[in-house]
Amino acid sequence: MDEEILQKLDTVLARQEELKTMMLALSHNPLILEQAEVWFTKEKVLDELCIAPRTFYRRRKTENWKTKRSGGTVYYLKSSLRK
Repeated sequence: MDEEILQKLDTVLARQEELKTMMLALSHNPLILEQAEVWFTKEKVLDELCIAPRTFYRRRKTENWKTKRSGGTVYYLKSSLRK
């Protein structure tokens, strides 16, 4: 009985260590959490939507596109763009 309990505790401890390692990896690379999301640059948005630069700026202003900035470049979330 005691041996069985010790084995289960060892299993739980090993799983806890795995989870701790995974959480640490996620905290150092938050982009892993956003893998399902596709982000476009301005040029890619122009190509995807087949619009002119003036239309891009107008729609960016009037529509609620989700954006993020990285290294001076603005990225637009594909799912927030409407055709």
